[in-house]
Amino acid sequence: MNNYFEVVFFSDSKYEKLTAEISYAGQILCQINQDKGPKNLEVEFFHDSRIIHEEEPVKFPLDEFVALMIKTKDDLIT
Repeated sequence: MNNYFEVVFFSDSKYEKLTAEISYAGQILCQINQDKGPKNLEVEFFHDSRIIHEEEPVKFPLDEFVALMIKTKDDLIT
């Protein structure tokens, strides 16, 4: 898998349960929370938290991102 992705699991006072934050090349992409239970995970995308220079596109293979989302989901609920 692409080593530009990073997943950080944390507990934030904004959420009741463990949350996962997914970044790409230092750019925060989204958070997955399980406040509505393990069968109702929610993903929140951060379109306004741009860290990477504007001229650099945040572009990556879809299959890698989907696989990472599934693995992160599995890690959160187990």
